[in-house]
Order: sequence, then structure tokens, then C-alpha cells
Amino acid sequence: MPLVCKIFKLTQPLELYLIASKLKDFRQVYLEKIEEEEVELGYRIRDLRHEDNILSGVFEDSFIIELPYRGMFRKVPVSRDSPFYFVYYMKQLYLVIGAKKLKANRLANVFSEILYAERGKIIEARITHDVLKALHEAKPDATKVIYFDDLRVPSLSKLALYGPGVSNAYLYSEYLKLGKIWYAVFETEEGWVIGVTRNCVVTCFTKTEEENFYSFVIDKIIPLAYESEKEVE
Repeated sequence: MPLVCKIFKLTQPLELYLIASKLKDFRQVYLEKIEEEEVELGYRIRDLRHEDNILSGVFEDSFIIELPYRGMFRKVPVSRDSPFYFVYYMKQLYLVIGAKKLKANRLANVFSEILYAERGKIIEARITHDVLKALHEAKPDATKVIYFDDLRVPSLSKLALYGPGVSNAYLYSEYLKLGKIWYAVFETEEGWVIGVTRNCVVTCFTKTEEENFYSFVIDKIIPLAYESEKEVE
């Protein structure tokens, strides 16, 4: 399975030690009975670790699912772990959540409520079209796929370049006239195939250790988000 994460930005940066104090031992749980057994469901945060400019941990989400068994459905408790990283970069504070887009968005709101007592203080980080464009044009042969959106063509929402079409300078320049780069898949120096969207969803299609993937996101993708922010300013 590909590894996926999403990057967010804190609109009001906090010191990491203060974030750690708010997250330490955080639990929002309740008991539910399943076949005469009480199980604990809900959220908890564990495995906090503060090292230099990074505070990491695990967001554990426990809930009930129904599984089919011989013509009936049985309730089963499950837990899903999502690693997270609060990262200071150039005096900006970012949050990396190891989950798909919808779940990452939900957890970002939970973190906002824990840290600020309200939603909306943790927002999507963004990588601009121009930064993705420069990333591709610096090494076009490494790019595997490009999606364009914000198209000027009626009734057309997205265009894509795959394979040989990506390195076709004419096709690429024509597509640029019609829209903006929304998503790019490229091969890194490490030999990984990585996909990045403008709203900072990062996917690794190459089998690798989770720790290596998140280190790559922190070291290589967060700087792109920061560069994009400076560009907008």
C-alpha cells in the first residue's frame, strides 16, 4: 500500500513544549459493550517525542466496525494509528499527519480544538502551481505524471500528461496555456516515486520504511510549502 500524508500549517505558532504539554495523556474515550464485554473507544494520543525542531507522536482512533460472518454481521472493535509531526521550519510551524486526505482533515480539526479550543487554527499548507512547475522543469525526465486543473476549457475539469507525453515540450507548453499544475508524480534522487498535490497531499508509491518517508516529507516537501508561501507574499 502507498504511504500517504498531508501537510498543514498552524496559523498561530506555539512552542513545541507547550504543544507537548497539551497533548500529553490526551484522551477522549468512552465505553461501549460488545457481546457482554466493555471496550474503550475514541481518541488518545501516545508515544510523544520531542527532538530538536520536531514533536512527533501517534494519534490512536478506536471505533467499531461490522464484519460479515455466516450471514450475520458482528461488531468488532478496531484501532487505527496515524503518526503526526509538528515541525518548525524557518519560524513557521507545520503539521504532518500520516493519513489519507479526509481523515487527515478531520484530525487537523481535532488538533486545532485541543491546542486552541476552536477549529480553523490549523489550515492546509499549499504548494503553488509555479513551485510545482519549477520542480518539473528542473528535471523533466524524472516526472511521470502531471495533472492540470483550473482549466479554461468549458466542461473540462482536469487534463493529464502520462509517460512520453510528460517530456513532450510542445504538449506540456500547450497544457500550461490551459490550466495550472494540480498534481505531479516524479522520481526522487532516492529512486522513490512520489506524488504531490497543491494542497500538500504527499503519496509514496515506492515501498519504503515509514520513518524514511516522513523524513523525506519533512526535509524536501515542507520547504516547498514554505517557498510557496513566500512566493504568495
